[in-house]
Amino acid sequence: MGTVTLIYGNEIQTMVQRLTVATGALASLHPDDTVVIKPNLLVSRREWVGVNTDPRVVEALVKVIKEKGVRRITIGDGSGMGYSATKAFQICGYTDLAQRYGLRLVDLERDRFVKQRVPIDGPFKTLEVAQTVLECNVFINVPLMKAHSAALITCSLKNLKGVMPREMKTAFHRVDLHRAIAQLASVLSPDLILVDGLQGNLSSESGHNPVAMETMLMGTNPVEVDSVVADMLGYAPRAIRHIAHSADAGLGTCDLGQITIRALNRPSRDERFVPPPHYTKRFPCSISAEGACCTCLGNLIFALERLHEKGLLSKEQHFFAGQKPSTSSNSKEMRFVIGQCAVKYENADVIVDNCPPTANTIYRRVASAIRRD
Repeated sequence: MGTVTLIYGNEIQTMVQRLTVATGALASLHPDDTVVIKPNLLVSRREWVGVNTDPRVVEALVKVIKEKGVRRITIGDGSGMGYSATKAFQICGYTDLAQRYGLRLVDLERDRFVKQRVPIDGPFKTLEVAQTVLECNVFINVPLMKAHSAALITCSLKNLKGVMPREMKTAFHRVDLHRAIAQLASVLSPDLILVDGLQGNLSSESGHNPVAMETMLMGTNPVEVDSVVADMLGYAPRAIRHIAHSADAGLGTCDLGQITIRALNRPSRDERFVPPPHYTKRFPCSISAEGACCTCLGNLIFALERLHEKGLLSKEQHFFAGQKPSTSSNSKEMRFVIGQCAVKYENADVIVDNCPPTANTIYRRVASAIRRD
């Protein structure tokens, strides 16, 4: 039986300190250890709150690690399609953090990659993992707790995707994404997980609407941590398919009755989060986005939210995105193709073929076409 420890509030340093003391998670750290901290840095844009891991959480963790005398600490990640972790370090404040504490920053997409054999069934026989991550002896996963358009939620399991080259991350969306995430978890397991649940977007992975949740979680098993997160966000853990596949592969349990959930304090408010409707049921238009990468789909959903607010969407519109969107035989629809991947699949009235297109670009191009029509 694993343990997941929670704490509520917004005093970040105190919360991280209490979590590490209560769990004893860093008690065995040695000054000669090489530590890699992997946040979630999906985007490199100014509006990153609720999308990227808050650097204050990582700073609080770094302070605790430094107190153990550890000198070799690296922060590394690879961003989403169309974004750059190198730029995200600067924009989000990680560059300043690194300078203050003498840390190393690594854009993992620029790292060397090492092939790893996958021990469980799924679409891949081998996966490529960043050498920086493989060579450390303490790997700490610091994901953000938020929604995800394709996977419903993203936390410690899906955050592992950032250790792979961009081509392989894209390939995950051409196959069964959920089984692929489980396969990655079978190849790479963190030594510690610290979940940033201060505020996250609860409608998509890259939207601009952060929700205050004021919590952090700590554990060592990503299946069990993500199962608790799923429950907090209103989902049955097995409804999150990559959690279910990981549990079925023996990587951890998703049975909440078998997980010890320990709360160090009580929340200031009693709030249960409710999952949003699936994106295909959220708008009056039709959406076919099979095989879309996280960034493209997340930006499309955010643009659709803005278009819906303006009353510009209708049932006579169809949006296509991704590497394998389903086709449509309705000749009366106004068709919008979003992103370069979908261009070869469907004739369209409007094509937004940036890779990936920003939410603002999608909104402007689509709104202009609808108003002309």
